[in-house]
Amino acid sequence: MTNLKMGCIAMKTSSLKRFIIVVALFLFSLWISAIWAQTPRILTLEESINIALGQSYEAKRLEQSLINSRMNLKAAEASFKSNGQIIFSSLPLFQEGVRQTPIAGGAFTFDREKFLNLQGEVFVNQPIAATDGVFSLVGSMRRFEQTIRSEIQAGPITTEISTDITDYNPQLRLQFVQPLFTINRRKTGYQKARLNLENTEQQYSRSQLDLIFNVSTNFYNLFRAQRQLEIDQERVRQSENAYRIARLKQQAGLLPEVEALRLEIDLANARNTASNSDATLKDLKDAYKILIGFPITSDIAVVTELDYSPIEVSEQEALAEALKRRTELRSDEIAVELSEISVRETDSQSEIVGELSLRYGIFKVAEEFKDAFQDFDNDRSVRLSLNVPLWDWGKNSAEVQAAEASLNTSRLAKTNRIDEIKREIRKIVRNLQSARQRVEITRRSEELAQRSYRISLLKFESGDLNSQDLALEQNRLTQARLNSLDAMIDYKQSLADLHRKTLWDFEKNQPVEVRIPEGK
Repeated sequence: MTNLKMGCIAMKTSSLKRFIIVVALFLFSLWISAIWAQTPRILTLEESINIALGQSYEAKRLEQSLINSRMNLKAAEASFKSNGQIIFSSLPLFQEGVRQTPIAGGAFTFDREKFLNLQGEVFVNQPIAATDGVFSLVGSMRRFEQTIRSEIQAGPITTEISTDITDYNPQLRLQFVQPLFTINRRKTGYQKARLNLENTEQQYSRSQLDLIFNVSTNFYNLFRAQRQLEIDQERVRQSENAYRIARLKQQAGLLPEVEALRLEIDLANARNTASNSDATLKDLKDAYKILIGFPITSDIAVVTELDYSPIEVSEQEALAEALKRRTELRSDEIAVELSEISVRETDSQSEIVGELSLRYGIFKVAEEFKDAFQDFDNDRSVRLSLNVPLWDWGKNSAEVQAAEASLNTSRLAKTNRIDEIKREIRKIVRNLQSARQRVEITRRSEELAQRSYRISLLKFESGDLNSQDLALEQNRLTQARLNSLDAMIDYKQSLADLHRKTLWDFEKNQPVEVRIPEGK
């Protein structure tokens, strides 16, 4: 009995241990998850760009526009290939009615007609790209069933006649239809689809570069906000240290109370500035996450080395690369080509249009289905038709002039683009040179301000400097740090803008790569 009780106690103890272990593991996993959730995702500029190119709204929109143009070109290419279709023109066609017809002698017939028609055709078409004509092999089968009940009334006498007709009509023919005296619309459609795809690819390249630039700009703005918060927090620590020293000196009777109060006010202002910087940083993080397509509920932080290696870029060199590589120049050429096609299409609407139709085949009409596929008769025809416009009160002429005005607008835009590119390059080179000079000046100013603050703090501790002068030195150091940060970020952003405007990486001395997804 004692052994049984001891066994039960051991089992309960073992179960309790297992329960405690499970609970501990569960709590540990929750703790790890909480720690993981609180850890921000550290992003470099390169990682941010890669995420944006794969997940952002703008990248997905660009991909869909590319797919749209590729599918339009694929459809235009398919229009040159053979195609087939089945047309059931009567499936079925049923009609019943009465018709009164006068006949000789002043009599009338009252015909009650009822017919049922079943007909289907199979078309195999082969377009001719060079001429815009179409060869077709057509096979058709028709079954026609008709019942006529005629009542012939001549005076008081009425005669009834009944007729039942059933026909089977198979047909096989080869036909060719060729438009005449007009533009090749199938080839023109293919040219437009090809030009639209090329234009979309040029726009894709430009938009991708714009996206990379926007990500880079916002990356550095976010980095600046992080550093702003760090600088403001450092200012808080400096103010706390100065206030602590002032309180100790006041308690020792070495400093007037008003000096300590001034430093307490400076501390409150520093804390308020840091709080505002923290709120601004959070707003910029949310906007940045939306820009690159990152989950907005996740926490992020950006990291980069603001290394400075001055680059000499001449205006002539940057302009030469821009005029050689800018995608807008090719887009303007495509716009002119599309406008020229539009003028031709509009003008063709007032031209004489003809159509030549040739047909050769065999057919048979038989009352029995078993007799429908023997002893065929020939089915041949030649038809030439013309559509000759006479007048339209100047409608087409006005449409052509409107299309020519659009063409002239495209040509003007192409000419003006070069001047715009020259203006952009001149501006961005000036901005880059200005930012480089500011970086060199502000970095030196930051070093001097740091040294000046250390000396001033020592003087304040020894009683050789009052609180107002110490606060002034703090402000100078903070402003010098912000100026240096702004200058460096402006330099980086100007360099990124130069890459976007010239499509040339002057840091690596190589072309800027643009990734266009492969077509399916």
